[in-house]
Amino acid sequence: MIIIAAAQMRVSRDREENVRKSVDLIEKAAAAGAQLVCFPEGQLGYYAPQYPDLAADDIAVTIDDPCIQTLRAACRENGIIAVIAHNFLIDGKIYASMMIISEEGEILGIQKKNHIVCAPHYYEQHYFTPGDEGYNVVETSVGRIGMIVCFDRHFPESFRTCVLKGADLIIVPVANDKSEPLEIFRWEIRIPAYQNGVNAVMINRVGTEGGMDFCGETMAVNYDGSIAAIADDTEQLLMAELDTAGALKFREEKQYVSLMRPEIFAYGKQIENNN
Repeated sequence: MIIIAAAQMRVSRDREENVRKSVDLIEKAAAAGAQLVCFPEGQLGYYAPQYPDLAADDIAVTIDDPCIQTLRAACRENGIIAVIAHNFLIDGKIYASMMIISEEGEILGIQKKNHIVCAPHYYEQHYFTPGDEGYNVVETSVGRIGMIVCFDRHFPESFRTCVLKGADLIIVPVANDKSEPLEIFRWEIRIPAYQNGVNAVMINRVGTEGGMDFCGETMAVNYDGSIAAIADDTEQLLMAELDTAGALKFREEKQYVSLMRPEIFAYGKQIENNN
């Protein structure tokens, strides 16, 4: 069993304020008995990609930025794992990313968003570079954690890849507003959890930022697709207990993963033929 806290938060334009809020939520999660706390996409800054072609100087940080050092120290001081999500400047390029920090304050892994959308309210191609490392699964003291960043959840292969790599739990930080159907928003995490027999947590922002009204609806989902815990559209620390041993048994019974025939999914060949 894993005790998880999902920090559904309102994000301001003041990075230092967002860092202080994140530290406070790390402390509260640890005090509540959580082994792991996770945050929404872009937790340290306002959602700039809702606008096309803004200056991008302040939307990303380096991995060794003081704000990241502060979050690492908070994990170490409170003995808790944190899954943070922000934009990282790596080799001169900006990647929408997430990072896992151990309870000792060590960086265990980073996941870059692989698919970058460009649509009204989501002009992400104006800012972000696509990831180049596929989907990563990180070993932690509470199990193997698969990482999927926001838009990548729309591709079912992301969940399947994480499970094939041994994920016990999948974390999905998002920035989703109320213009998208909430029913679909919920099913998009519940169905892949069921199809892959894996526990999953999706963490969203709340509040109004410019033309976007973030819907919240943070969810922890059991391996059978049922909802373990769900939030409304207000700031809160959502607690959930997830059963990883039960997930393994369910996966063996359903056989959706074990009976998969990768050789028949020739995506590259199909795309080539369609062109």
